[in-house]
Amino acid sequence: MPNVAYTRSEVIKNFPKWEQTRDCLEGELAIKAAGVKYLPEPQLSGEDKKERYKSYKKRAVFYNVTGRTAQGLVGQVFSKDPTIELPPGTEFFEGDVDGAGNTLEQQSKGLVSDILSTGRAGLLADFPTLAPGQVATKADIEAGRIRPRIIPYTAEQIINWRESNVGGETLLTLLVLSENAVVMDDGFEFGTEPRWRVMRLENPEDRAISFVQAESWRKKDRPENKDDIYEIAEGPFTILDHRGQPLKKIPFTFVGSTNNDADVDEAPLYDISTLNLAHYRNSADVEESSFLVGQPTLVLAGLTQDWVDKNMAGGIAFGSRSAIMLNAGADASLLQSESNNLPKELMLQKEDQMKALGAKLIEPKKVQSTATEAAIAETSEASVLSSLAKNVSQAYEKALAFAGNFLGEYDPEKFIYELNTDFSIAKMNAQERQQLIAEWQSELITWSEAREGLRKAGVAYEKDEDARRLIDSEAAARGGFKEDPQGV
Repeated sequence: MPNVAYTRSEVIKNFPKWEQTRDCLEGELAIKAAGVKYLPEPQLSGEDKKERYKSYKKRAVFYNVTGRTAQGLVGQVFSKDPTIELPPGTEFFEGDVDGAGNTLEQQSKGLVSDILSTGRAGLLADFPTLAPGQVATKADIEAGRIRPRIIPYTAEQIINWRESNVGGETLLTLLVLSENAVVMDDGFEFGTEPRWRVMRLENPEDRAISFVQAESWRKKDRPENKDDIYEIAEGPFTILDHRGQPLKKIPFTFVGSTNNDADVDEAPLYDISTLNLAHYRNSADVEESSFLVGQPTLVLAGLTQDWVDKNMAGGIAFGSRSAIMLNAGADASLLQSESNNLPKELMLQKEDQMKALGAKLIEPKKVQSTATEAAIAETSEASVLSSLAKNVSQAYEKALAFAGNFLGEYDPEKFIYELNTDFSIAKMNAQERQQLIAEWQSELITWSEAREGLRKAGVAYEKDEDARRLIDSEAAARGGFKEDPQGV
C-alpha cells in the first residue's frame, strides 16, 4: 500500500526553522520548556548539576522580540480595513468565511501571522460532499444548508504535492494535507487521531474528462505488516460544483512570503528568532555571573586559630553598627568582582541587530543612523511585508473564486480582496507637511497628489471626493466660501 504520510524533503528540511520561530512566538514558557534545545548547560559538575541548571534557566530572561515584531507587522497590514468586493450570493464569506463564524478579515490576520512565521501556508476551498446525482439547489445555498468554506492550512500540514504542465498551464495534480479528526467525544472529553486528506486531479491532460477526487486516510488499527499501515477512512469522492459537474482543478492555492507557487519560501521572522535566542543565552550568562560573584565577600587574613575560636565562634556581623576584632597583624577586606561588560555588550549588539531586522520595541532609545540608512531599512522592511500582503490578497481572491464556482459564480474578476500595502513606518513631521502644502499652493503638485502625501503619512483618511465635499460643507457652515461639489 502507498505511504500516504510521505513528506517531501523540502518540508522536512524546514521543520526545525518553523518550530524555532513558532516557539519564540509562543514566548518564554515554550522556550524554557525546551530546555537544552535553546539553552545549553554550562560547564557544571557534582551532584547538584541538575538543580543548578534549573536555577540557571530560571534566572535567564527571554524577551519576546519575535512575538512583538510579528504583532507590529500584522498591525501595519491591518491598520487600514481591507478592500472587499464580493458578487451577489457570496457576501456571506465576509462575515463567516469558514463556517465557524470567523470573518474574512479575522482569518486573513491569522494567515498573515502564519506566513511571517514560516513563509508558507495554503487555502483550500472546501466543498460539501454531494451524493451521486444530487444537485445543490438555490434554496439550499441561500438558506446555508449547503455552502462551501475556505480553510487555511499551515506550512507543516502541506506535506506532499505534484504538479503537471498541461497546455502551458501548471496544474496541481496531487495534494496531501495532514489533519486531525475527532474520533471520540462523550460531550466533555474528546480524542483525535491523525488523518491525511488526499486530493487528485484525474486525467489532467484532457479537460473534457478530468475530475478532482478526494479521500481521507488514516492508520490501520491492526496493520498486517509494517509496509501496509494506512487505509482509506472516507471516500473516494468526486468533487462537484453546484450543477453536479466535476471540478477541473484542485481548489487549493499556495501562499508564500515571496510568491504563491509551490516552492517553500523563507520565513521572514526566522532570523529575528535566531538572534532572540542568542540574546536569551547571553541573558542567562549575565544573570548567572551576577548571582555567583555579584555580592561582596568578606576576606580575613592573618588570623590565628586561637583568636577565631575565642572571638568568632558565633559567626561574624559586619556593617556600620558592628566592629570586627582582629588579632595583631591581621587584616580584613571586601572582595568584589569587577564588572564584566562582555556578555552585556553582546546582548546590546544583538538588540541592535534585531532592531535592524524589524524589532522596533526593545527599548525607547532609537538606533542612530543616517537619513539614507533609515530610508533603505524602511524600504527593505516594507517591501517584504508588501509582497506578503499582496500574496495573501491574491490567494484569497483565488480561493473565493474557487468557492464561487460551487455557488454558480465563475468570474474570478468579481472577487476583490485587497490588504493594505501602504506602510508609513516613519510619519511625516510638521515641517514636511508644511512643505507639502507649500508645493501644492505653488501649483507644483495637484490637490490629489498633496492628499496622497498626507494619506501616506496617516494624516488624511477620507477619499478625495468625500474630503472635498466635507471641506466645502464645513466652510459653508462657517460662512466662508463654498465651492459647489458638482463643480457648477
